[in-house]
Amino acid sequence: MPKRRVSLPILSERLRIRQFEWQDVDVFVDFMTDHESTKYLTFDDEQKSRKGAKELIKATINAYDSDSPMMAFAVEDRISSEFVGFCGLTPRTDDAVEIMYAVIASARGKGYAVEIATTLAQHAVNQLGCKYVTAPISREHEISKAVALKAGFKDCGFHRVAGYTETVHLFVFGQSNSQFPKS
Repeated sequence: MPKRRVSLPILSERLRIRQFEWQDVDVFVDFMTDHESTKYLTFDDEQKSRKGAKELIKATINAYDSDSPMMAFAVEDRISSEFVGFCGLTPRTDDAVEIMYAVIASARGKGYAVEIATTLAQHAVNQLGCKYVTAPISREHEISKAVALKAGFKDCGFHRVAGYTETVHLFVFGQSNSQFPKS
């Protein structure tokens, strides 16, 4: 991926993707410590604890002004400024990033996940110059698979992906969905 910082905020019709701020800590920690919300996310058990979640968001906020900023972002409603979730991009190759998106329980069922995934994937390809955005999804996470398809990702079947202990269902968004980076 080109060495560029993500230009924030990223706006969609209803949402604003922005840097995490200190006032996001409590809602982020509440999400991360809710087993039902995080059971398909690849955070380790320590990060899903109150202490670990606080350390994670603190490290993310502190890294924004560093030479190696984390590409993890808060998502809020553009009108109410209510925190609705978070998302991020992880560089995987020179041409590809991996997307992550999550919506808090009170904001589910409103189409926010699709809007987040679509907006962030388009930004990665159109603004950051990535050829591919990958979404490795747990075999059991049917809702996230549906989100990826609605967001314009192509279903590329089951694959072994670096960083995952189990085979994942891989979805790819990008310039050429017929070819994607192998892990």
